[in-house]
Amino acid sequence: MPKFVLILMIRNESGILERCLKAVENVVDAYCILDTGSTDNTCDIATKFLETHEGCLTVEPWKDFGYNRSVSFTRAHAYLKDKGWDLRDTYGLLLDADMVFVPGALKQQTLGETGYTMVQCAGSLEYPNTRLVRMDFQWRCVGVTHEYWAGETKPLPKNVCYIDDRNDGGCKSDKFIRDAVLLERGLKEEPTNGRYMFYLAQTYNCLRRWKESAEMYKKRIQTGGWEEELWYSHYMIGKCYLELNDIPKFEMWMQRAIARRPTRAEPYYILAKYFREHSQHYKAYQYVLDGKKVPPSTDSLFIETDVYKFMFDYEASILEFYVCPDRKVGLRTSINYMLRTGVHQQNLLFNFQFYAQPIQSTQTNLGDKLPRPFGPDFKPSAISVDKYPLANVRYVNYWMENGDYKVPTNSPVMTENAYINLETMEVIAKMDASTVGLPVHPVNVRGLEDIRLYRNGSDLCFTATTQEYSPEMVRVLQGKYGTDGTYSDCRILGSPHGRTCEKNWLPVNGTDIMIYDWCPLQTVDRAITISHTTPTPPLFSLFRGSAPPMMVGNRFWTLVHVAEYSKPRKYYHFFVETHSTHTPLRVTLPFVFRSPSVEYCVSTHMNDTTITCYVSFMDANPARVDIPIYELEWMNV
Repeated sequence: MPKFVLILMIRNESGILERCLKAVENVVDAYCILDTGSTDNTCDIATKFLETHEGCLTVEPWKDFGYNRSVSFTRAHAYLKDKGWDLRDTYGLLLDADMVFVPGALKQQTLGETGYTMVQCAGSLEYPNTRLVRMDFQWRCVGVTHEYWAGETKPLPKNVCYIDDRNDGGCKSDKFIRDAVLLERGLKEEPTNGRYMFYLAQTYNCLRRWKESAEMYKKRIQTGGWEEELWYSHYMIGKCYLELNDIPKFEMWMQRAIARRPTRAEPYYILAKYFREHSQHYKAYQYVLDGKKVPPSTDSLFIETDVYKFMFDYEASILEFYVCPDRKVGLRTSINYMLRTGVHQQNLLFNFQFYAQPIQSTQTNLGDKLPRPFGPDFKPSAISVDKYPLANVRYVNYWMENGDYKVPTNSPVMTENAYINLETMEVIAKMDASTVGLPVHPVNVRGLEDIRLYRNGSDLCFTATTQEYSPEMVRVLQGKYGTDGTYSDCRILGSPHGRTCEKNWLPVNGTDIMIYDWCPLQTVDRAITISHTTPTPPLFSLFRGSAPPMMVGNRFWTLVHVAEYSKPRKYYHFFVETHSTHTPLRVTLPFVFRSPSVEYCVSTHMNDTTITCYVSFMDANPARVDIPIYELEWMNV
């Protein structure tokens, strides 16, 4: 197995140096650090680190990138030779301080080439860069800036190792101005150097000098050479004209880029985005459709990976509202996108209001039929059914008005509960909160909210949300539910992750297990320790538990909701299908029961043809909603 040495060039990196060094501690065997003129305590940090790690710190005044990087290699070569290392079996890892090395399986690889490129990730850009060099070869770095290592290399795939380029180094504040000076000087010395032309055009672009940037890209094209760089120059000229608001030239150069290299999708995306933002929806959608046909690029220069992964679907998720009469088309695109990435998640959620439709169902209003055992100020809200027609009904003294919660003057927010026969509307028992048997604290939100009934063996059990028994925190309370109006064996459940607010846990019938979280999907056992964790897609990070899971064969169907925090809030609902081991398999398209508003369901039941949901609307007006199972439209996770 070869040895590794970190070769690092630094200047004023005190804020990030330790991050870089610690990321490679389990990979490298020595550290050779070259400082080019730090004026902060960067050298002190490096010196202290080297007290407990093998390596050296040397200094070389700044000249330019090619020169100083070459010096960094030469110093490392001399250090290792002096220490008697086998240079043919040693590789230098070339990093900057603002990079975090992700080692993957590097140390398990059989290495023998003179040098290797690694994937360098900078946001959504990915490109190969020479980062691993065999120390017996006389490597030289070429170029005043945007330099390169002169030598033969082979690529290492991303799953072996890659570089996370944070781009937050200590010398970044005036980087582009310095680069422009160096490159302009370099072009005076080498007026036909195409690499200098390209990176000077890039630098002008970063400095927002759009006209100069476009002209320099054109000079780069005229010089000829590497096709990927010439294509990228076409693409960037188009972007410059977009910044200059010269739209005909913007579109022309993007079309020229497409014609020159149809294997790159980025121009399609930029065109789709621009025309979507300017309400030319059909034109934009055509660019989306064309761009989606382009497979992931095998090029090496500045791949915008997000474009190939999901950004066309993001554009489509908006455009399909305008170009597709069937609302489910845009909804399917939105969910497919949200299953793959969390980027723009809140935008997609906001747009649900334009896509999500009331699910086909039969609805029976119960609000006017239910008794008022706690007086006219307490209105029925959430219903949790045990064995139909027996159910717990929550009664509340507040109401919603223009998105705000209102309570009677000088009154706290209060919840009462009653055990009721939903057929006869008989009050079997008013639940006695004094039987909870836990200390009560003076809070402004009182009572057991959102009771969910479930069976565990012969016991009728419940969970509820409470503040009254857990001051300054929202907690889940668990206990046994007596049909005579009493609670017993009650306890406050702690937070597995130390959160101040815990709610919407879903008990699994017949077990001590509860679904605690959805991204990742986690369950807790009776001791309130995490008993199972399964990775889930980004969409699941929005999920909140609604009703306890229903067993369907060897799978669970569980109703969840997502909330869009406008005023008033808007809830959207999904059924999630999981294996009995709680591995997610499918989700439905989101739906509403009536409209995008506060719709809340804590109880679902099903037979062979129908799912019955008990839903409160605007925290009042409960109804029974019967949904034919065939109305659910599923998507695989």
